[in-house]
Amino acid sequence: YGAALLCLPICSGDLPEKAEDRVALAESIVNRAYNYGLQPHDLLLDPLVLTLASGEDSARQTLKTLRLYKEKFGFPTVMGLSNISFGMPQRPYLNGQFLTMALASGLTTPIMNPLNYAAKKAFVSSSTLLGWDPGSAEFIKEYGYEDETTAPGNAAPKGPDKASFDSNDPLANIRACVEQGEKEAIVDLVKKALADGMDPLDITKKGLSEAMNVVGDKFGSGKLFLPQVMLAAETMQAAFNTIKEIIPASDSLDKGTVVVATVKGDIHDLGKNIVAALLENNGYKIVDLGKDVDPEVIVQAIKDNKAALVGICSLMTTTMPQIDNTIAAIRAAGLKTKVMVGGAVVSQDYADQAGADIYAKDGIAAVNHANDFFETLK
Repeated sequence: YGAALLCLPICSGDLPEKAEDRVALAESIVNRAYNYGLQPHDLLLDPLVLTLASGEDSARQTLKTLRLYKEKFGFPTVMGLSNISFGMPQRPYLNGQFLTMALASGLTTPIMNPLNYAAKKAFVSSSTLLGWDPGSAEFIKEYGYEDETTAPGNAAPKGPDKASFDSNDPLANIRACVEQGEKEAIVDLVKKALADGMDPLDITKKGLSEAMNVVGDKFGSGKLFLPQVMLAAETMQAAFNTIKEIIPASDSLDKGTVVVATVKGDIHDLGKNIVAALLENNGYKIVDLGKDVDPEVIVQAIKDNKAALVGICSLMTTTMPQIDNTIAAIRAAGLKTKVMVGGAVVSQDYADQAGADIYAKDGIAAVNHANDFFETLK
């Protein structure tokens, strides 16, 4: 952090036990530092970690101090993590749990043993949960391929090796780029392929689509995880956008229109949003009606957009009957649109009973079913 001073809130007499007393001391240290010409970026605040053996309130007061520091000063914070567990059993476990709580309270600079398995795993997990690990890349790299029964301290097997993008086969480079979710690299690869005269349809089918098929297979077998799938889809979308920008008239990228919605009464839309993003990034025009959507609204959207496929979902057992009602409304309107259903509580048996044409157990399955269906329309 480039800090010049680590500020520890202690003075003559007893150690301050209460967070408010520590903050007052920290403020006096900060003001004294300013008098000497130091600036905010020179200072790093310590909340003072007293061992649990000194009192059952010690951890709470340290965490409260971190929160108050963040509100009052906004400076980076540092603390010796393992002080909390001095004299206690299961120190690595206690340290790891305390680290998670401290990071959530505003700690930015833990002093910790990186070889402590429990603490390191807590650090990487917390970084992911707090949004400091884009695409959960570091967490997946460290722990995504570790057997959950692996004994702490044993080396975790790593994921698949990354392929380079410098082979003589431009389509192989594009496929590798999509599979690895390299959004920045894909643009230059696609531009070069087009400049060299490659057909955009070949790029789409033999490069992008084949790569997403591989991603789907790996996701299904547990070799890739959802954040990696989403990065791959975003990379594919960047490639599509590049092709459309350079060759605006290319019809090869418009696979078809899909209406998606969460059924009436259901306010959950995470799964629907993932499906919509994956379909869009695979070249489909998406009409997203959102959540808690009436059957009549879905019917009208199908008519307005001449959609050949509609995807509807439900997360709760209490709203599942709305799948039946929506399908009935679509059929009553005389629409030939294919209906794809999914959601946490939906099964193949239920889809069959409700009269759905397609059941998709997850986003990748939805894309594969859409690809198969639209291929039959050509």
